[in-house]
Amino acid sequence: MPLPPSEALLPQIPADPWLRIDAGDVFLKGMAFDRMDQLILMAAYPGAVKGMAGRTERSILRVAPGKKITTVIAQHGVRMGGLAIHKDGRIFIACLTGELLVMNPDGSDLRPITARWKGKPERLSDVAFDSAGNLYAADFTGHTGNPTGGIYRWSPDCRSVEPFIANLTTPNGMAFTVDEKSLWVGCSLANEIFHLTLQEHCQSVQKAAVWYRLTGHDGADGIAVDLQGNMYLAVNDHGRVLIFNKQGIPIAGVLMPGRERGELLRTTNVVFKPGTDEVYVAASGETGGAWIYKFRGLAEGAPLFSHQ
Repeated sequence: MPLPPSEALLPQIPADPWLRIDAGDVFLKGMAFDRMDQLILMAAYPGAVKGMAGRTERSILRVAPGKKITTVIAQHGVRMGGLAIHKDGRIFIACLTGELLVMNPDGSDLRPITARWKGKPERLSDVAFDSAGNLYAADFTGHTGNPTGGIYRWSPDCRSVEPFIANLTTPNGMAFTVDEKSLWVGCSLANEIFHLTLQEHCQSVQKAAVWYRLTGHDGADGIAVDLQGNMYLAVNDHGRVLIFNKQGIPIAGVLMPGRERGELLRTTNVVFKPGTDEVYVAASGETGGAWIYKFRGLAEGAPLFSHQ
């Protein structure tokens, strides 16, 4: 797994193993920290990984500060993926099978949010909150010749939804800048990183531009930002994290150990532990098991709605 020439000479930040989630072929996805410093994440077991058909099982796991792992919920036939935590503790889950789910922190009262805009979004890959409690979800559909994906926004009570930006190709990870004047969006199959300039208070998109294109097959996945405006992108199937400055220029990288042997290539998600510069990466693969890796970011992570 060579690095693209344009990124090969970037300084590399070392990543250390933090916790092994499973020794087998388990796919890790969405991650978020709650107010008790517990890491919430999604794990897909082999039936959900190979071909994404037949019997599937996806679980939401909780990792306590003492690194004890417990299962919050397990679902069959529902392709849970990205997740975000509300400031009241509820967990919102995006599903590639089309569901938008919400549950209490203990997994109780699991229910769907059914509001849609003319049937959209169809396949939800990731979710995020702005500071006012509006919920955003990425519609993971389309291809370069038919960009049917987009970002949709629900009101704080989740009773109404509207398109925020349309005509994207498989939008996936997203994150607001600290001042909420911009939104980063990674489009997986197009391998494009969009920078959306927003009207005041996230009212609408003023301008959308592709600020970077990744080299090779699709890989743009989870995104996080820090207080200095740097953006951290998990590059799925590449076994690495790419760090951009606020102008969208790559300035550093993080390589997963063993990627040269084809291990831990599924780097799907990256999150800051609130109030720190500690960055956690979901890394898994057909070999190497499923791990959470940890590294020091360039600044403290941007505060999220979950910790208001």
